[in-house]
Amino acid sequence: MKEIISDKVTWIDIIAPKEQELEALKKEIGLPSSLIDELRTPSLRDKVKVYEKFIYTVLYFPIWNEITKISEPVELDLIMNDKYFITIRYDSKLQPINDLMKRCESLTKSGCNILLGDATYKTLYALMEELLDFSARQLKHIEDKLVKIEERVFCKDQREDLIYNALGVKRDLIDFKRIFTSLHSCLDAVEFRGEYFWGSEAKAYLLDLHHDNDRVWGSLQHHLEFIDSLETTMYTLIDNKINNLNRIFTFISFMTFPAVMVFSWYQTGMNGLPFLNLKYGAYFLLGVAMIEVILAYMFLRKKRLI
Repeated sequence: MKEIISDKVTWIDIIAPKEQELEALKKEIGLPSSLIDELRTPSLRDKVKVYEKFIYTVLYFPIWNEITKISEPVELDLIMNDKYFITIRYDSKLQPINDLMKRCESLTKSGCNILLGDATYKTLYALMEELLDFSARQLKHIEDKLVKIEERVFCKDQREDLIYNALGVKRDLIDFKRIFTSLHSCLDAVEFRGEYFWGSEAKAYLLDLHHDNDRVWGSLQHHLEFIDSLETTMYTLIDNKINNLNRIFTFISFMTFPAVMVFSWYQTGMNGLPFLNLKYGAYFLLGVAMIEVILAYMFLRKKRLI
């Protein structure tokens, strides 16, 4: 448990809450036993609850896992009243919270007062800004991958792994959206219920938080549309290459058909076939076949079919 105390707000950060820590919160803030039971283990879904003296919310943030190479949901529980701002986590993956906590510890008392504000809704605003900026930076890394894929799509040197890279980035975006969708709707609920809990003076901060939430959501939607467009373009280019190959094979079959027909005729072994008794009959037949191929080729070139 870490504690940052300013003149108006006390921020308590708990990682993997222990029983004595939960009992201390119960006595200090008057949390009901049902809520204490919820805090003992990670929640199953996001939520926003407004009690008489405090507001409780469960949020999930998409965090990139370097081992599994996918975005995973990381839970953050918030309990807020007029004085206490409590963050409860079940692991230490939310690095922006650690960074904000270290920044508060390095500041003077007056600097800490400015950072945390004189009300818990201002502390909520400061923390959510850090977390939303972190989500935006994660999207920026995905955007960099998209730009590289776009450059390769229109490059002549296309390798087979291009489509797999594009599908990997699309999976990143889908995982990110799956998690951020719940966060997006939950922050909207915090804005609505937070104004009821804190009063009209909190409206400006909650509204600005709503706009920043929409900004990240808009970037996510833009990236999804972008990768869909790139995927469509790649499949169009692949179809064009396949059509060109089919066209070439068709032309080759058409040009070699007369020669194949002549040789097949002679392979029947029937009596009376011409040129069989000539000394250089085999070469003569080969020349006739080549002339037919050349004539077919010249015909196709004249008609601009190849």
